[in-house]
Amino acid sequence: MELTTHGVYESLAKEQLVELAKLYGRLGLTLGSLWFLEMEKVTDPERATKSDAEVWRRQGELEAKYLKSFFGKETMTDLRDVGKAFLLSPVWGNLGGKVAVKGDRCRMSVTDCRPQKSRRRKGLPELACRPVGEAFFEGFLKGLNPDLRFRCVTCPPDARAEDLWCSWEAWYENP
Repeated sequence: MELTTHGVYESLAKEQLVELAKLYGRLGLTLGSLWFLEMEKVTDPERATKSDAEVWRRQGELEAKYLKSFFGKETMTDLRDVGKAFLLSPVWGNLGGKVAVKGDRCRMSVTDCRPQKSRRRKGLPELACRPVGEAFFEGFLKGLNPDLRFRCVTCPPDARAEDLWCSWEAWYENP
């Protein structure tokens, strides 16, 4: 028997493909988390976070590029499309992602942050990940459309509700 990657994917049912996409996202998160934990061991948390932020900025740029291509768009001009791109991100889509578009604002939130929960289980302190999130959204949103702007609503180390890990708001500067 001979198989090809294309043939294996084609043989999967829709439900299996959806679960596989989620699995790939979790595996990507795991790889990123393992890399960061190792960086914390070989350097201090501040330097590890700085390096992590640069990696996530570049990841955001690449995700924007690939998702625009997936949607067949040169640029994202609708906040609903921005929200869909966020939810389909292999990272954010696996963190209990939630989107609300109201008026000229798009609120993107994380309700189930597996990396932070894993740190808690390991007895590690909560990671002050706001700089990493800011770097990701800078790359991601500018990659979707250079007119997109954003702000952090809340992200560790900020105080937050128990069922909300972080929240980000995006809008177009020149609608």
